[in-house]
Amino acid sequence: MKFPCTSPSPEDRCHILHLEDNPVDADLIDAYLARMGFSYTVHVVATRGAYVAALAKGVFDLILADFELPDFDGFTALTLARELAPNTPFIFVSGTLGEETAVKAVKGGATDYVVKQRLARLPVAVERAVIEARARVEHRESRVALHKSEQRYRMLFEAIDEGFCIVEVLFGADGRAYDYRFLEINPAFERLTGMRQAAGKTMREFAPAHEDHWFEIYGRVALNGESVRFENRAANLDGRWYDVYAFRVGEPEQRHVAILFNDITKRKAAEERQALLSREVDHRAKNALAVVQSMLRLTRAADMSDYIRTVEGRVAALARAQTLLAQRRWARTDLGTLLKGELMPFLDMGQTRAALDGPEVLLPASAVQPLAMAVHELGTNAVKYGALSLAAGRVSVMWCVEQELDAPLLLRLRWTEEGGPPVTDAPTRHGFGQRVLDGTVRVQLGGKVSLTWAVTGLVCEIAFSLGAPTDQAGSAADVASRIRSVDTPCI
Repeated sequence: MKFPCTSPSPEDRCHILHLEDNPVDADLIDAYLARMGFSYTVHVVATRGAYVAALAKGVFDLILADFELPDFDGFTALTLARELAPNTPFIFVSGTLGEETAVKAVKGGATDYVVKQRLARLPVAVERAVIEARARVEHRESRVALHKSEQRYRMLFEAIDEGFCIVEVLFGADGRAYDYRFLEINPAFERLTGMRQAAGKTMREFAPAHEDHWFEIYGRVALNGESVRFENRAANLDGRWYDVYAFRVGEPEQRHVAILFNDITKRKAAEERQALLSREVDHRAKNALAVVQSMLRLTRAADMSDYIRTVEGRVAALARAQTLLAQRRWARTDLGTLLKGELMPFLDMGQTRAALDGPEVLLPASAVQPLAMAVHELGTNAVKYGALSLAAGRVSVMWCVEQELDAPLLLRLRWTEEGGPPVTDAPTRHGFGQRVLDGTVRVQLGGKVSLTWAVTGLVCEIAFSLGAPTDQAGSAADVASRIRSVDTPCI
């Protein structure tokens, strides 16, 4: 519907269909319309056929109709208009329309009637009819738009992954918020909180011990209208973490607050793990630097080249341990992998010079670096003075896991050398390598180490705790298969 205006542009004109068989009356009515001062066009028809064709073909803002017509009457014209143009205002303009007939016409759907003897009233009737018609059209369009908006809102409300609810905050006589009632909730709300059929109920009904600070926060939003965003842990919802955004909706006196939230428990756990990992990496980096500093200070060598080789070997062992830990994200690391890394030059090179035998064992992260350094020192000693200094010499490493009743798992590892230079007696001087063994196993691992210089070569036995059986990966049967009775030594 186009509202009448004074603009001469064709698209703003008011289009009028005029049913009138008297040309003089048609001109007279047009003259009164011209005095109104707004742009319009008039399409005049005189017969029923032309009238029906015009209604079917064109879109008009207003219909003016005489009551007495050559081939049909005004009531028929009104009926046709209601069928073919039901939303177009219809005004009778007639010289023969009596009061009783006019009332009947209005009841039948006519917008108004004007007698030809009082055409001065016509502009007012036309303007009012057009304005009311436009208002009805705008009202219908608004209702359609509102319905579509509500549909879009409902689709979004139902489909979003975030939990969403609208609550009414309840205040006590002291002006403090003590509870809130759920007005609307979406499916994600139920999924993220586990609270079913909450609409119409209060939070206290679901969780009588719900923390007061939640009510205080939403109470401030309801009173002040300032939106808030925060992260909080809901103790009554299994201690889960939520990222919450709350804002006031509706009129201030309604005390309604919309709450949009998401479960960030996994993210928080990941952040905590990352923080723990960072602290662990920092701690281990400091330890590694301390170890390197000790190496540089305590390593003894006949010349600089020997000193460099020794230090480089020990630093390489330390780096290999750090690499293993990084690959496992500073978690438990396989013992066999660690041993293979330290003895790689002597494994599977034609004639095997090193043999490894033992079950799968996952070392605690704290044990990886100390044990790697201990094994490196044993290997270095074997290359310089022991079995690996001769072509026929070989080294074997065996290990197993034991457990006493209600005691942590105990790793026992035996290093045995054969085929090296005959051993006549134990060394009288404790070098850096032996101090490393003692420091790493006894001090860092809290374990025991024993060295036996048999005639055939060095035998080193190491034992330390691996922690509780549940700390080892695998099923209970897997763990049990690694454990042997203490009464029968596994090595």
